[in-house]
Amino acid sequence: MSAVAIDHAPTAGIHELAERLKEFQRSLERAGGTIIQTITSEAEYDRALALLDELTENTEETPEIERLVDQLCRAIKRYEDSAPQFAELNAGVEAITGVQMLKFLMAQNHLTGSDLPEIGDKSVVSRTLNGKRTLSSADIQALSRRFHVDPSLFFPVA
Repeated sequence: MSAVAIDHAPTAGIHELAERLKEFQRSLERAGGTIIQTITSEAEYDRALALLDELTENTEETPEIERLVDQLCRAIKRYEDSAPQFAELNAGVEAITGVQMLKFLMAQNHLTGSDLPEIGDKSVVSRTLNGKRTLSSADIQALSRRFHVDPSLFFPVA
């Protein structure tokens, strides 16, 4: 089964595109599948995760596969953000502070306060870890470079 390419010219190949989409839908129905846009149940979520595994582990990476994986990941994230079984986890993740994230990264990398010259000497790091000093924008930029993470990890979720 090949992926459907969309020609962005307004009328070029519309008939061919429609026919390819119909054949694609028939192939999906024969396989008992569907194009996943919205996940509405735990069973669909489980199938989406299995499909994601299959696409990322057993398929040659092509631009079409990358787009499918991106769409699938967005559908999975929307479900995880709104499904009741993830509410407690999501609330816990939202409550993580920048300092808690820093402590976690330090523990994972077996670091002490003196191992973080990016944000200051041992006393500055200690005050930060004890909540007496907040992480500055410069601190966050330096830490995200150090740990190879997105700076948003150090900001509370809005």
